[in-house]
Amino acid sequence: MKLIKVKNGLLEAENFFLASPFSDFAGSNNITRDTGTGKLSLISDNKIERYFPYNEFVIEMEKEKFNSMNPGDYSTIYLGNKDYTFGIRDKLFGEQKRYWKILKQDNYIQAYVSDDGISYTNIGGMEFSEDILKQGFAKYNNGPFILNSYNVYDNPYITLQNFPENTTCELYDSHDKLLKIRLFDNNLECKIYLDNNNIEGYLIFKDVNNVIIYTTDNITLGYGDIWVVSPYNFEIIYLGNVVTNINPSLLQDLNEAIVIKNIGSTDYTGIVIGTQTNSNDLIQLSLDGVVYTNTLTLNILQNEEKTLLIKIVKNADNHNFQVRDFQLMINE
Repeated sequence: MKLIKVKNGLLEAENFFLASPFSDFAGSNNITRDTGTGKLSLISDNKIERYFPYNEFVIEMEKEKFNSMNPGDYSTIYLGNKDYTFGIRDKLFGEQKRYWKILKQDNYIQAYVSDDGISYTNIGGMEFSEDILKQGFAKYNNGPFILNSYNVYDNPYITLQNFPENTTCELYDSHDKLLKIRLFDNNLECKIYLDNNNIEGYLIFKDVNNVIIYTTDNITLGYGDIWVVSPYNFEIIYLGNVVTNINPSLLQDLNEAIVIKNIGSTDYTGIVIGTQTNSNDLIQLSLDGVVYTNTLTLNILQNEEKTLLIKIVKNADNHNFQVRDFQLMINE
């Protein structure tokens, strides 16, 4: 038995504002960016704005505070469509926050601010069932608005799969403090809301009689990640790292290779490997780099490794180049 991360929660592999052409968000504004430091600066008193195609998401970002603020100065993150705009705004020098987070789930928007990116304060929310079409930043100040980091995630939960209904899952931090207790539902799934991203900790699973079934090692748990409790003792290796212990696990290109290693004491036969994705891209697998199919059937002996070649063909209607995530499916 092994807990395997099969999907990274990032909706976008890179910071959109660093990786996209200026024409996608900057307009005629004075913008600088440094891919080495990961910082983007809005110099002019105006805005940068992007098309935003997601209706459920978590945006988490870090910015620099202004060195000074006069009456009427501000910085803001906003979302909306042609009729509505909403977001978070800093207006007072002493009340600036370094971290902003906005999430939308089940047609509700919630906004959070933080000084350290760990302890967040909810500053309000509202119901919003309409499509969101745009997201941007704006400022009015003598100094630049400096964006240090910007990430978009699928949702604020970790999803755990493949234990029976009413199995208990306990989430502990790395100091053995119990954070959350949740039950698996009749879909053999359990979702745990994360108060902050990339929690270092471990999970304990218990049966209906409160007997421990399985305890994980210390792992990093992030927004939107999907983990599967697999009866197979496999390791998924990408770029030399075991995916279950490394973050992130998004592919770096549209043609990549991953390795599946049998670290158990049993030979496996007839194992079907496939993929599942929320995008409309075509994702296929191959053993030889010539013939690509939607699934592969493998026999994997003890201590044996199999290299899987992955090819992602972008759909012509999908203009979001960052989406390269998928869920790896392993079945008999």
